[in-house]
Amino acid sequence: MEKKDIRNAVLSHLAVMGTKYVPAGVSARHVHLSREDLDRLFGPGCALHPCKALSQPGQFAAQERVTVSGPRGELANVRVLGPVRGQTQVELTFSEAKKLGIPGQIRMSGDVDGTPGCTLKGPAGQLVIPQGVIVPARHLHLSPQQAACFGLKDGQAVSLRMGGQRGGVLDQVICRVGEGHDLEVHLDTDEANALYVTDGDLLELVMPGGEKKGGCSCGGDCHGSCQGGCHSHAAPEAPPEKPRETEPMDLVTERDVEEAWKQGIPVIRCLPRCIVTDAARERAMSLEIEIKR
Repeated sequence: MEKKDIRNAVLSHLAVMGTKYVPAGVSARHVHLSREDLDRLFGPGCALHPCKALSQPGQFAAQERVTVSGPRGELANVRVLGPVRGQTQVELTFSEAKKLGIPGQIRMSGDVDGTPGCTLKGPAGQLVIPQGVIVPARHLHLSPQQAACFGLKDGQAVSLRMGGQRGGVLDQVICRVGEGHDLEVHLDTDEANALYVTDGDLLELVMPGGEKKGGCSCGGDCHGSCQGGCHSHAAPEAPPEKPRETEPMDLVTERDVEEAWKQGIPVIRCLPRCIVTDAARERAMSLEIEIKR
């Protein structure tokens, strides 16, 4: 058993006991390539050559590197990560995107619709991708077993706290739960440097996101004082007309999609920098819910 497996087993056990900490992994800029784009940049039939295994099972840093170009400059020697993906994606920090003159859009990995593009240069050629440049949303990987220990669900937003002289709280950390995931919060170098976080540092889970406040079963803010007599308990005079779209959202999870479906709302509206989780996109497709930016 590797050290990180022992560490994560201990952290999961502590979480069940009520002490919840997660290890940090600092993610530098990198590129994921499709099979077609790998061939164009490195030559037909090129295979990625692993040089280092990453924390998430099956993922690795490859020897191959590319140059990422934008309107104002370029970044050389950007690492390619494997294995090959279905769609090319470039992950940068806000600072790096600004340096290249590319608008930084925070997205979950794989959510690239409507994002900016760039030019990629490799030893065998170059290509322009029309979209795919993102600033990765900070996220927490967990296996289903680890999620159960921490009491977390896929797509849930949580807050994490880092101690020390430059410590602080990171909100809107999105949980990614599934087989092939292992306990670790991924931060980009901008975020890690701001809080003086390095690989392996432990951050405290301080508050699961999205919980309703208030102690009354009505779900309002009366804290039980209404005894059933507040406006939250009163039946409307007439059923309100069902909206066709949700209010604009900055985070869409699987739970949001299911709630829209239950309310008969066919369209979920998103703000320009809205984060849509992988589970939300899959659930929306199965329920025929449109997620509109």
